[in-house]
Amino acid sequence: MWRDLAILWRREKLVHLSLVGAILIGFLIAPIKDRYPSPVSYFLFDILFALALFFWMTGRAHLGRALLPETPVTKMLLVFYALCAVYALFPGIPVWIGLSAFRGWCFFTVAYLLGYDITRSGAHVRAYLLVVIALAVLAGGYGIYQYLAGVESVIPDDELAAERHRFATYVTPTGEVEFRIFSTFVSAGAFGSMMAYASALALILSMSREISPAWRILLRVGIVPMMTSLILTGTRAALVMILIGVVLLWWHRRTIRVYLVAAALISIGVRLGIDLTEGRAAERFASLADLGLILGRVSNPFLAGVQAIRDAPWGHGLGRTGHGVPFFMGQWYPTFHPIFADGDFGRIMIEMGVLGLVVLVLLLGTALRSAWRAARRLKGTPEEEIALAIVSGAFMMGIGTLVGSPLLSIPHGMLWWFFLGAVLKLSDLEERRQRAWWRAWSEVLVPIERGDRSRAFSAAEGRAGSPRRARRR
Repeated sequence: MWRDLAILWRREKLVHLSLVGAILIGFLIAPIKDRYPSPVSYFLFDILFALALFFWMTGRAHLGRALLPETPVTKMLLVFYALCAVYALFPGIPVWIGLSAFRGWCFFTVAYLLGYDITRSGAHVRAYLLVVIALAVLAGGYGIYQYLAGVESVIPDDELAAERHRFATYVTPTGEVEFRIFSTFVSAGAFGSMMAYASALALILSMSREISPAWRILLRVGIVPMMTSLILTGTRAALVMILIGVVLLWWHRRTIRVYLVAAALISIGVRLGIDLTEGRAAERFASLADLGLILGRVSNPFLAGVQAIRDAPWGHGLGRTGHGVPFFMGQWYPTFHPIFADGDFGRIMIEMGVLGLVVLVLLLGTALRSAWRAARRLKGTPEEEIALAIVSGAFMMGIGTLVGSPLLSIPHGMLWWFFLGAVLKLSDLEERRQRAWWRAWSEVLVPIERGDRSRAFSAAEGRAGSPRRARRR
C-alpha cells in the first residue's frame, strides 16, 4: 500500500499534492465551514482543486499538448459547459448566483479530463482509492463518536451552521426523534452516501491480488465502522446504494466466499448501528418495504421538475434551486427566492428545462457506458478489481441522482468524475498494450527475409529513379 501511495509523488508532484489536499478538505468541509465561516473557507476545496487543474494545464502546455485530451465524453462536456454558460446569464438571475451555480454544475466535471490525463498505471488509481477509503474510515469512526457525544456538542452556536444542519434529525413511525449524524460532511445524506460508496470500494479492492493480505484484512475491517455510521445517518438511499454495489459485484464475480464475507461485514455494521439507536434505526429502514413511500420519494424530484417545465419549458435559470449557491451569498439577495427540489435531475429540470435534462441524460449515459466498456476490457487484467470498484461506485452514485445530488456534492462529484476518467485511461492503456503485443508477435510469426527486404527496397528505388533517368536521356 505504501508503495502505491508513494507513486503519486514520482511525477507531476504539484498536481497530485493539490488534488490530495482537495480530497482531504472535501472530507473536512463541514467543520471548516462551521467553525471558520467565511468565503475563503467555503471555497477552500475549490481553490485546491483549481490549483491541481492549473498545474495540470500548465504541464500540458509545457509539453506542447492540446488543451483537452480526446475522450468519448469530452465533446459532451463541452456542450454541457456551453449550455450552462447560457443559463448562468439567464434574465432574472443575479450574476453572482448564476456564476456560483455554474461552478456547482461544471467545475467538478473537469476532474474527468484530469483523471484521464494524469493516470499512468493501475497503481496511480489504486493509490487514490486507498486515500478515499482511509479518509472514509476515519470519518466513519468520528461519526460514531459524534452520535455518542450528541447533537449539541457538534453544531456550533452559529446561524449559518444551524441552517446547514437543520435536517439532522428524523422521526420514527412511533414518533421518536433520532439524531442523524453527519460527521465531517455538510449533511447526513452526503455522509451516508460516502459511507456506502467507500464501503463498496473497500470490499471490491480487498479482492485484488495486487494488495498484501494484511491490507486486505484492514480494508474489510474498515467496512464495519462505515456501515455502522451509515445506519446512524438514517439515510435510506445509502443502504439501497450499498445493495446495488453488492448486486453489481455478484453480476461480475459469482463467488460464494466473497458474498459470505460481504454479508458478515455489512451485517455486523448494521447490527451495531441498530443497537446504538436502541432499535430506532430499524424502524427507519423498515420503511424501505413500503413501496408507496419509495415511489413517492423517487417521484417527488421529478414532479417538481415537471411542474417547473410546465411553467417554463426552457428553464428558470442557473441557480434558481439554490444548489451550489453559498448561504452567505443568498443573504446578499433577500428578494431572490429559490425553488426547492431534491435530486440532480429535478434541479436541472427547474434550472435548464427540457434542454438541460436531455443534455444531462446524454452526458451521464455516455460516461457510464464508456466506464462499463472499460471494465469489460480490463476483465482478467491486474486492474480488474480497480475497474470493478470504480464502475460499481459510479452506478451507485448515478442511482443516487434520482433522490439526491451526489454529482454536485463535495467531494462526491469530483471523485465520481475523476475515477471515471481514470478507468477509461486504464482501458486505453490496456488496448495500446495489446496492440503493441500483437505487432511484436506479428513480426515474429510473419518475418520478412533480409534478401526480400533488399530486393523490395531496390525495386522501389528503381521505380522512383526511372523518370529522372528518362529525363536525362
